[in-house]
Amino acid sequence: MPELTDFLDDLRCSACGTLDSLWLYPVRGVVECRECGSKATTLTVYGGEA
Repeated sequence: MPELTDFLDDLRCSACGTLDSLWLYPVRGVVECRECGSKATTLTVYGGEA
């Protein structure tokens, strides 16, 4: 089973375009770009298909 952070591999920041600079804060549900500091909230569904 893939880890939640595996989904961030090979993605670019939508604000600055930097590749592989996204960092996940799972407790807060926030993804942040290490390069420019742009943040986005996440919504995850656990327990299979909805």
